[in-house]
Amino acid sequence: MKFPKSEKDFEELMKGIKWNRIIPPLVSVLQPVIIFSLWLGFAKMDKRADAVAKLIAIAEPLPFEIDLNVPQPVVLASLYHSVDEVIPVLEDILTYLQDLEVPSADKIIDDIKTDLKETYVDPVTEASHDFQTALKECMHSARRVPTLTLKLLAIQTCMVAKGFSLTTDYIKDKLF
Repeated sequence: MKFPKSEKDFEELMKGIKWNRIIPPLVSVLQPVIIFSLWLGFAKMDKRADAVAKLIAIAEPLPFEIDLNVPQPVVLASLYHSVDEVIPVLEDILTYLQDLEVPSADKIIDDIKTDLKETYVDPVTEASHDFQTALKECMHSARRVPTLTLKLLAIQTCMVAKGFSLTTDYIKDKLF
């Protein structure tokens, strides 16, 4: 390779380089290194950034889904900055997680089945004495009404007048 002998030759050589093809790939390669260096320097200079770096170093490598959406160079710089203090904390957390008893899927399904087998308590039969009395009175007064639709309407109207309510479907299904 022939080196330029003067400034004019150097300028001619530099004109031949297409910088718009070199700079974008160079920036994309150096960007993580720049971010890593800036965050590491900032974490060493500022106490608040140091605390955030420790938080990132503890939260990001945990095995469950804590994702702080922090760029990878920042996570790496945080781990590098506070690795001596974070390792014992992570060991304690992982030991705790290993000792944690998590129920199996079969046990969870069995528990759900048992909960579903509990008997359904009809809210009307378990209602207060005032409600029961009002319902009996309304049903007694609706027995003289000729059609089922009018009986349903009469019972509902009577119950509303007494300060209670029942759905038409419930009255039709449970009472008639």
